[in-house]
Amino acid sequence: MINWRARLVGWIILSSLAPSSVAGSLPSKPATVSLLRTREIHDEAEPRDAESCSSLGYVDVAFRTETDGPPAVGMVITDPRGRRIGFDPLAKESWQELPQAQGFIECDRDEAGRPNQCAGHIQICGSISGNYQLEVIATENTKYFVAIEATSQEQKTAHGLQSSDSSASVNAAAQKGSRDSFVLSYSRDPAFKVALTPELPNSVAGNE
Repeated sequence: MINWRARLVGWIILSSLAPSSVAGSLPSKPATVSLLRTREIHDEAEPRDAESCSSLGYVDVAFRTETDGPPAVGMVITDPRGRRIGFDPLAKESWQELPQAQGFIECDRDEAGRPNQCAGHIQICGSISGNYQLEVIATENTKYFVAIEATSQEQKTAHGLQSSDSSASVNAAAQKGSRDSFVLSYSRDPAFKVALTPELPNSVAGNE
């Protein structure tokens, strides 16, 4: 479970980085995507604070590229209600329109303390059910990797409150200035597994 209070880093960190900044995306089953397109999402409660949003479920999108330093791609995620979070390194624009979400970059450091390979994260707490659009924006020719970890809403069982976890990942190549699109399907239902439909012919994606 993510410690949302401890990880509360302002999106300003992402937008203040050099043009090499954020990205992410993943795979899905066509039948599942079709189901979520017709799913009514407006009756789902929005998260009010860090405590309540964790019980509603969350999505963590992590991404990295081959280069040292910040990822050479940026990412913008649009939720099923049309709200955005992310950073476009080409347009130099950033968004954070979701009630409980954050973006940040974590870097490994070498022996001299210099940033080594970095990974970007976009975390959406209290994610609503439906299809999310993910756009990966490249600042240079690069290969990139995206990993998604998702947790469902907590449900009461004979053993107490329980939730389910699922994951998906994608490897792809991008050219400088390209914008790659994906559809990420998520549901708070514990029986549903997160899925991503890449719209790239050269991507290799997987779901678990």
